[in-house]
Amino acid sequence: MRKAFLGCGLMTVCAVLALAQAPERASFGVEDQMDEIVLRRTLYGMITVESISEADTREMLAAAERRVERRKARVARVQTLVNEGLLARNALKDLDAEIREHETTLALARSRAALLEGIAAMARLELEVAQMEESQPDLLPVREKFDGAGRFTRDQLKMVVLAFEKEFGKPLPVSAHGDTAFHRSIGLDHSGRVDVGLTPDQPEGVWLRRFLEAERIPYYAFRSFVPGASTGAHIHIGPPSLRLRVAD
Repeated sequence: MRKAFLGCGLMTVCAVLALAQAPERASFGVEDQMDEIVLRRTLYGMITVESISEADTREMLAAAERRVERRKARVARVQTLVNEGLLARNALKDLDAEIREHETTLALARSRAALLEGIAAMARLELEVAQMEESQPDLLPVREKFDGAGRFTRDQLKMVVLAFEKEFGKPLPVSAHGDTAFHRSIGLDHSGRVDVGLTPDQPEGVWLRRFLEAERIPYYAFRSFVPGASTGAHIHIGPPSLRLRVAD
């Protein structure tokens, strides 16, 4: 009789706890689904590194961070119930696995954001150099320019990619292929150009510049000490990006 009473009492406590937490779970579910939609669009969807914007990147990171923090908060609440003897210790097992899964997603989002930040830095560096070229033509040690034949084609890009892979046994680290949201946001048309994430003076960068010169492919070799662009050193293959015309 006493055992039945205790079981009933425990069930009552659990039922009360479940009812008390119901609004919180509902809010958790709605907010989590909204963040999942953001991640499907920005991290897992069809959106590319060329089309994602800085605002999209911030939204992606925030959504991934919120999903982890929600689960950590839920683990803390369940841990309290376990410590008070209201829940079995194995109630934490699935939650811990869920946190690890979402932490992996967060790490992926941070990796994607770092790549996009690099593209943005490269785009800003190109713009700043273009502005310096107009205002201070004698102060351009930040970049080397090779005009070559003045054009850059898809067939030439394929040739460069294959030659680099043969020479170094790894893919050419292309960071921006064609136009990107970052370039457009600062008024540059990057269509038909490729940015490679190599510094001009590292061995791979030196090899690439010599190869481009031998094939008469135009490039800009950007170094990284332009004020406001401490990162962003890269090799821009193709003619310089065009300035987008702004409607009056």
